[in-house]
Amino acid sequence: MGNYMTVKLKLLGIILLLLQSWGLAAQLPTAEQQIQEASKVYEQALTQKNEPLLKSILADNFILTTASGKVLTKKDMMLNLTREGTKYDKFESSEVRISILNEAAIETGKVHTVGIRAGKKIAETTRYTDFWVKIQGKWLLLAEHSSFIANP
Repeated sequence: MGNYMTVKLKLLGIILLLLQSWGLAAQLPTAEQQIQEASKVYEQALTQKNEPLLKSILADNFILTTASGKVLTKKDMMLNLTREGTKYDKFESSEVRISILNEAAIETGKVHTVGIRAGKKIAETTRYTDFWVKIQGKWLLLAEHSSFIANP
């Protein structure tokens, strides 16, 4: 009877441990949710002209190929953020899809951007592909490419 009771207690302990770990796992955001949040932080950094926030979300070797064909680095992005005559009012993303493989993710979608660039008002719609990597537990944007849509 003593062995039977010991086995029952051990089994009960294992079940409780599993239930606790499942509960904790349910509370942790998925990789896809983490990418969605990181993407919001990126847009927030651009609309608020928040240098520390932008610096924190871009990988050091970040590369952006713009819809007009320009290639920008992280340093270029930081300079553009503080440039007079550039102000992004909003980004409206749609058709967003995220594919994750280990510590890398590809986010694709369509974004409508409203603001001022180089002193000129813009209201444009582009398709984008963002390449995210997880470095030291944090998702960083490594590369981005955008293309204009002829008839959005």
